[in-house]
Amino acid sequence: MKNVLSKAALAALAATGGLAVSAGVAQAQSTPTIQPMSGAPEIRDGQQRFKVRGRFQFDVYSSDWDVLDEDAQRSYVRRAFIGAQGRLTDHWRYKIDFVLNPGANGATSNANEDEVAVDDAYLEYAGDFYSIVIGENNVTSPLEDRTSSLDIPFIERSTYINAFGYGRAAGVAGLITGANWMAAVGVYGDSLNNRENGFNNDETASISGRFTWAPIFESSPDSYRLIHLGVSARQRYMGDDSAFAYQARPLNGRGTRYIDAGIAGESDTSLGAELALQWNAFGISAEYGQLDGETAAGVGYDLTSYYVDASWSLTGEPRSYRGNQGSFGPTVPLRSMADGGWGHWAVKARYDYADLSDPAFANATRGEQSAVALGLDWVPVDHVRFMLNYAQTDLDRTGAGTTDEEATVITLRSQFDF
Repeated sequence: MKNVLSKAALAALAATGGLAVSAGVAQAQSTPTIQPMSGAPEIRDGQQRFKVRGRFQFDVYSSDWDVLDEDAQRSYVRRAFIGAQGRLTDHWRYKIDFVLNPGANGATSNANEDEVAVDDAYLEYAGDFYSIVIGENNVTSPLEDRTSSLDIPFIERSTYINAFGYGRAAGVAGLITGANWMAAVGVYGDSLNNRENGFNNDETASISGRFTWAPIFESSPDSYRLIHLGVSARQRYMGDDSAFAYQARPLNGRGTRYIDAGIAGESDTSLGAELALQWNAFGISAEYGQLDGETAAGVGYDLTSYYVDASWSLTGEPRSYRGNQGSFGPTVPLRSMADGGWGHWAVKARYDYADLSDPAFANATRGEQSAVALGLDWVPVDHVRFMLNYAQTDLDRTGAGTTDEEATVITLRSQFDF
């Protein structure tokens, strides 16, 4: 059944591409042109645009735990996307990515392990300084979640993003933007990837917003300076879906979520603050999040998490920044191997911390997690990237009679996109 779904998804994508071209020919009576764009050709016909897009990330992973028997070396497909983006007119645009998980375990109930799922899947009306987005999106997410998995500094996102449950969901969001700022607010339900549990039940609902501003954003051939500031907020209610959980894996790794707040949250409110600095080849980014929630029994809880990153480009390229989105994009080599250069090389460091140990709960698994990570990046040509990450994570359970853990994770990623 899963193979049938995979083939059906890809067939639908191919058919969509053909229809986009043929429809344009029928309406405009013109010959479509094909032009290069973002690593793959784009078909253009009048106002219409259509481009197939994709990405592939393959990881080789080694873990060493002190207590748990999770010492292993593995290789796996972290992400495989195939999709399309384009526009029907100058203002009506769309984007859809299918997530293909070759190693998914269909026997589990984890929605993220479905063999076919969606990532972005939305329709957008784009004005000159505003947009309205309908569908699966993360328009109001904090900085690191708003940055593509192709361009995040480390192989995995921070504990802050993962433990607090950020990500894409289905809803409606509105944005207003300027050259160096953006403001967005969205109303969301559940993710399109989560299984339906009955149409007589209420799904998870949330309202969220984000504002970013770059008081300094200067780019020239000889200098690059950036100061990014941002705030975000989200309030959500579980409805009749599963209660909210707050868990953390070792940084940049797989394996057991050893630190688990053990809380069944009914509603929560989270606030976040963002800071990013870039001075030519050197950059810093940091986020802090505070989450307050309540269980169905009315018991309140408080959780916190933050991270700080530092990066230095050995070959001089700064991280590319999108002022009207408040997010970072790909780093393009100044001299790629195709041009006789060495590509882009960078070294990175991270400190990551999460406190999931609210004392109102006596769960043995609650606790604090802190991690230090080092990274080495190589981008030989645009759209190809290799990442080597080393992470040492301390997992300290604060419940009575519990055992602390340490986990060392080393991961090598190879990725390309088009």
